[in-house]
Amino acid sequence: MIRRRTHLPLKNNERGVTMILVVLAMLSMLGIIALAIDVITLYSARSETQRAADSAALAAAKMLVDMGVTTDPTATVPTAAQIDAATKAAQSVAINLSIAARQVQTTDVSLSFPGSGTAAFSINPKVTVTVQNANLPTFFSRIWSRAALTVRATATAEGFNASNSSSVGGTAVPIIARGVKPFLIPNCDPNPAHTGAACGGAATFFDRTTGAITNPGPAPTGIIGETFTLISDCTGPGCVPGPPTTSAPATVKYYPVQMPLTANACPSSCGGGGTTFENNIECSNPTPISCGTTVNAPAVNQLLLDDTVFPDGHFGPAQDGVECLIHQLTGGSGQDTLNTGPPLPYPLQIQVGTDHPLSGTVLSTNDLVTTSDSLVTIPVYDQTAAPPVPSSATGVNVIGFLQVFIVDAFQGGGPKAGQFDVVVVNVSGCGNAATGAATGTPVMASSAVPVRLIQQ
Repeated sequence: MIRRRTHLPLKNNERGVTMILVVLAMLSMLGIIALAIDVITLYSARSETQRAADSAALAAAKMLVDMGVTTDPTATVPTAAQIDAATKAAQSVAINLSIAARQVQTTDVSLSFPGSGTAAFSINPKVTVTVQNANLPTFFSRIWSRAALTVRATATAEGFNASNSSSVGGTAVPIIARGVKPFLIPNCDPNPAHTGAACGGAATFFDRTTGAITNPGPAPTGIIGETFTLISDCTGPGCVPGPPTTSAPATVKYYPVQMPLTANACPSSCGGGGTTFENNIECSNPTPISCGTTVNAPAVNQLLLDDTVFPDGHFGPAQDGVECLIHQLTGGSGQDTLNTGPPLPYPLQIQVGTDHPLSGTVLSTNDLVTTSDSLVTIPVYDQTAAPPVPSSATGVNVIGFLQVFIVDAFQGGGPKAGQFDVVVVNVSGCGNAATGAATGTPVMASSAVPVRLIQQ
């Protein structure tokens, strides 16, 4: 029997199908990967652009505050000089950042000022910054279009001054400040040319009810740039407090106040004082001090007299604390200096001192800067309300803050030991909560006039 072999026909039309499927799958995977790269690039660039816009907006708002926009509610602002300064501040911050590995250019940054020219702008100045990159690198999307993609982000920041805030929306908005120094002063302006009635006929810094600045604008008619001396109102060791008062020439007496010794931010050369009072001068105490509000009263809203310390005297806590804070050397030199004018120039022109922490590294002596350890915030209380004098048992309500530049601490002993000279650079009044003036939601701040982002 003969067996015949049966040959099955070859399926020639199926040869190489696997290879084609593999190639198609690889092309699809490559496309998905390329698309994923483009999407990630876009998301990353969007985040970088938003970060640049946020930083630039905060810098511009800070510059508006530093340019004195909030110091005079009657002024028409922003001026051309203030706009130019804010624009340069925003651009100088943005150009140090990159979007998709491309450095931001000054032409990528544009600013607008919502509400400019209105009365509200001098109280609550706002600036909107837009940052864009019009040449974003892409990969897969170039298949459909050769045009470059543009990424754009906008941020709005504001500087806020509680003074006259009731004129915007009808509600007074208080602030809660941190880093406040333990020098409590009465609402008594020692300039005899200024208006108001306090401390035996002296002028006032703020309206005790509304928090409005009594004498707005630059010195000599206004408070900005006014210079006076601070010395303690303790008549004996342990701080036996005297009545709130001012004296000629241009002297305001302060009370040392209790602030808990917390995890303060201290310069490396400071923070070794023997008293909590001295440590709170040298360091930045994060304890919130409310102004014009009863939030968390009395622990936050009211300040108590520190009757355990006598600030005055040669090598006393006030002298040693201020010298360490402002980096003043023996002999009265080394600290930063402020160009006081008159009038006080804006932005602030602060010359770096020889003992500045960054002098000789990223800064040189006499370089101009706009911030300094000599810039501090001090609280102001209403001495016409009960009690007129703070005690260790009964506190007083804070109705405003002064931001001052400490010029120097008196060197040596004698009756002037412990006093120091200051220049007023900014003010923020909140009014007295007892009058019902400050009813808005408090704004948390690290200074007398806070700056914050309000829109991204």
